[in-house]
Order: sequence, then C-alpha cells, then structure tokens
Amino acid sequence: MNGEERKTSTTTIFLIVSFAIVIVLIIFALIPSIPSTQSTKSSLSLKFIGNTSLKSNNYFNLDFTIVNTYDVPLENVKVWVEAGKLFSISSNPLTNLTTLKSFSIIHPKANVTYFFGNVKIEKVDSEMKNIPILLKVLYNPRISKNFTINVVNNNSLQLYGGTQNMGIKEKRIGKSPLDISFSFDSKNFVFEEVKRNVASFKLIIENLGGGTCISEIDIKLLSNNNLICSYNNNKLIAPFEISVKSAKKLEIPCNYTLSYLKEKDFDSVASNIQLSCNYLESRTFYFNIVP
Repeated sequence: MNGEERKTSTTTIFLIVSFAIVIVLIIFALIPSIPSTQSTKSSLSLKFIGNTSLKSNNYFNLDFTIVNTYDVPLENVKVWVEAGKLFSISSNPLTNLTTLKSFSIIHPKANVTYFFGNVKIEKVDSEMKNIPILLKVLYNPRISKNFTINVVNNNSLQLYGGTQNMGIKEKRIGKSPLDISFSFDSKNFVFEEVKRNVASFKLIIENLGGGTCISEIDIKLLSNNNLICSYNNNKLIAPFEISVKSAKKLEIPCNYTLSYLKEKDFDSVASNIQLSCNYLESRTFYFNIVP
C-alpha cells in the first residue's frame, strides 16, 4: 500500500514539474515578440480636429493640432497639406503653395494650431472611402549636447578614482529627432608613454525621430585642439564645423591626443556638440466622402 502511495506521489510530482517546465518554455518563447520600448521611435503628435466623414459638394475645415513631443525646441517650422483634386481652396488644389503656414518656434511640450477654413469638397456620385490628405511639418530641431572628456596619466590614475571616471561623460539631452552618443573604452583615456598616446572613440549620430533630414546635417563641435575627427578622409581639428550626408546612423571616428599628459596628472575638457538639419515629418489622414 505504501509503495503504491509513493508511486502515485512520484508521478504527481513529475507531472507538476513537467507542467511548470512547459509554462516556462512558453513564456520564453513569447518574450521576443514583446516590442522593446527603448527602441521605439519618437515623433510629433499630429491630430485632426473634426469629423472625417464628409459630404460631397460641400465645405469643411482643416483643423490640426501639432504638439512638440520632443525635449528640444523646433525652429523655422513650416506646415502644409497635400491632397488630390477632390479638395480645393478658392479653386486651387491643396499644396505647399496654397496651404503653407509658418511658425518661428515650437517649444518642448508646446502646441500650435494649423487651420484652414472653407475647404471645398468636390461633387462625387458614389461613396468614396479612405481619401488621403497629407499633413507635412518641416522644421529645424535645435540640438545641443554638453560632454566632458576626462583623461589621466597612468601614474596618477588611482588618485582620480580609476578608469571608471575616465572617458566621455555625457549630459542627457532628452528625447530628440537626432540622437548623439559616443562609443569608447574608458581604459583608452589613460596616457601611458610609448604604449598609449591617443584615445580612440566614435561619435554616433542616429535618427530616432518620426521623419528624416532632407538636407545635410550640420555639425558644430567645440572642444580643444587635442580632439581630432575624420570624415570623408578629411582631418577635422576641434573646434570645427562640417556638413555630412543624412543617414539613419552615422559613425565618425575620433582621437583625443594624450601625449600632453607627460607634464600633467589629469585633465577634464568641457566640450559641446550641436546638430541641425531640415527635418521633415508627415502623417496621412483618411476621409470618407458621401454623395
């Protein structure tokens, strides 16, 4: 009798463990399908205020709210709409020539209203669905990041807290269409005569916004002349300004000269980088038209 009870108990435990393993495997299988919030792109908040169901041979208002969801100001903002020939203003199609409006600046978290009244809906004889109107916003984001380059003579390294305090220390700029970061190894910022005379790193510029730069990206880097970068085989000695081709991700190799630390224990160099470009975001809104 006791043998049968032990057998039943062993079987029950085996089933429970097996069931638990299956649950764990299912959970791990589902994890990759969960989107990562860290890699989610940001964009402006663009909202249409009004009814998207329209009556043909009539008029309606284009009323949009544009919210700057970034943590940087947007300057020289230009807004317009584009659509097909079913919509018109004073018998003119909706284009950047007929609907353009400008705003000098939109501060972070602030909003503006883009409004055009009395937009004519052409006459149609049958219902038409999902007719698009494109809202386009062109602006210049004001992006600036302060960073500090900490370098040390190996003979004095422990007096300054070790390698954890060396390298590039960044000040966060918050959410921005273009992100600035640095790729480096803090050990490279320790000067050792003969063995290490320069600290190599990469300046990384990445498009994390909801649109794209339609012009070159203007870069202004302020630091001392020990900082030297390279782009298209051109040697760039700080401080420098340069325009680079727009891309989803740019990696610019740089070196910081360490040899001057022969006569110095430690140095902390305040630096700054500024970016600008003509950045375009757009959103498509769909309307239904009934006769």
